[in-house]
Amino acid sequence: MYNITFQQIETFLTIARYLNMSKAGEVLYSSQPSLSRTLKRFEEGVGMRLFTRSNQGMALTSEGEALYAVLEPLYKTIDKSIQSVKNNSTSPIKILRVIEPSSYDFMADFDPMREIVKEYESRYPNVVLNEHLCDFKELRQAIEYGNVDIVITEDFVVRDLQDISLRRLNKSEMCVAVSARHPLAQSDTIDFGMLSGETVLTVATMGEEQTDIETQMRSCLHIGFTPKKIELMANFPTIIHAVSLGKGICISTRMRNIGLGEDIKYYPVELPITPSVSVVWRTGKLSREAKNFIDMLPKESH
Repeated sequence: MYNITFQQIETFLTIARYLNMSKAGEVLYSSQPSLSRTLKRFEEGVGMRLFTRSNQGMALTSEGEALYAVLEPLYKTIDKSIQSVKNNSTSPIKILRVIEPSSYDFMADFDPMREIVKEYESRYPNVVLNEHLCDFKELRQAIEYGNVDIVITEDFVVRDLQDISLRRLNKSEMCVAVSARHPLAQSDTIDFGMLSGETVLTVATMGEEQTDIETQMRSCLHIGFTPKKIELMANFPTIIHAVSLGKGICISTRMRNIGLGEDIKYYPVELPITPSVSVVWRTGKLSREAKNFIDMLPKESH
């Protein structure tokens, strides 16, 4: 068990976001000496050095970058959950449970859905919107077992599930993501055949590792290269971090809102089936709050 506190996590994330102690102090209403002490205790608690300091300012270490990518969405989920419970203690319980993948905050493809979520919160202020970010396996289990009202995800994650309804909204632009340090990334175009022998990183989606590996292999062959191997990783932020460090490549949409974005180059590709951002729910099991949300969605994209 790591000896860290929620306040220390908040301090780390804020400093990592701005890479400026003065700005972080303004946001957290805290003095720089106090922030430094809190950050030092957090680094001691996790057993890693998370920042470097030089004449050019602060920078995240590779461990700090990886920890930021994982903790940021988790922190937002915890914060929203606490606020939901607090609101429920003083008002009638009206909750809309929404699950999104861990990549939700990093993908521009989800922007239209984020706008709909904001509009829903404005239109129905008496409903507590309980959002939760999770990996694909947890997302699938939640919809299968009825532990969620609405799932916002890319459709390939749930294609084989039974008794669900799905509204496809906008198609994703798929790319091969390569570290900007890779020799092949020095050009604005790329010969995909030259990627043969590279390690391709992906996440588990269908619950069967071999199925995920075979699906990813078919995509690679369609694009025009044969990977050295396909490696499954814990979640998408971890993949993007690994790609930025040159530890593999991946097939994904364009990412943003992550400090590593400039370290990755994206090359558009055509796949046999293009994923679509979709809203999913259990067929015939809609609460009034979920129905109101679905009624706000645009017509399905074709």
